[in-house]
Amino acid sequence: MIRRNQFVKSLNGELDRKIGALRVPFLCLVEGPNDSGKSIIVQQYMYGALNLGFKVLYITTETGTKALISSMGQITLDVKYFFLTGQLQIFELHVRNLEWNRELASKFLDVIIKAIKRLNKFDIYVIDSLTYLVTYADEKDILNFFTEARNIVDDLEKSIFITIHPYAFEQEMLIRMRSICDVHFILSIKEIGDKIVKLLQVPKLKGAEKPSSITLSFDVDPAFGIKVLPFSQARA
Repeated sequence: MIRRNQFVKSLNGELDRKIGALRVPFLCLVEGPNDSGKSIIVQQYMYGALNLGFKVLYITTETGTKALISSMGQITLDVKYFFLTGQLQIFELHVRNLEWNRELASKFLDVIIKAIKRLNKFDIYVIDSLTYLVTYADEKDILNFFTEARNIVDDLEKSIFITIHPYAFEQEMLIRMRSICDVHFILSIKEIGDKIVKLLQVPKLKGAEKPSSITLSFDVDPAFGIKVLPFSQARA
């Protein structure tokens, strides 16, 4: 069992300097539009967690296992060894071609919670992304899912990352979800002159080493992975 004084780091020097480590266990909500870097941010933290000895289950609705491992390797996040040794396990949820309705969405949300409870050998769970599942779900099913996730963190001392696209939720629901979480990342895309940069805001960081209300800009460099930009450069 993880001790509560342990931390997860991204092992990206600039990111860790700006944000600090995340105290486990935690429930982390990562929200932002398409191509804003949600998956890359959680993959960076997953990479750090694996290198620090944590076991990770990655549940994806966005890609396949081979494509995920390959794309991470291309930005210097090589997780092949962890996958082959079982320290990292990847579950694919094929959701794109299904005929969605409320009942199916409710079942999928229930399946994820049951899978996390059953596969309790892992320390950290990544759900990337929840958007497809909640678009058709009842409000009560979404709230129940987040309540169950909160209970898993508190009672089983597991940590969970959840990525979402905010368009899938009413504003009131977003506020309630954010209040349940320990860590909240908001990603966005900003065009500055002829340059497009990604922005990461951290309005909530419970139990962190550094204060919250952090804002930083970053780019994804194939040679270095996530590259945090100086604000002067981002504003140029």
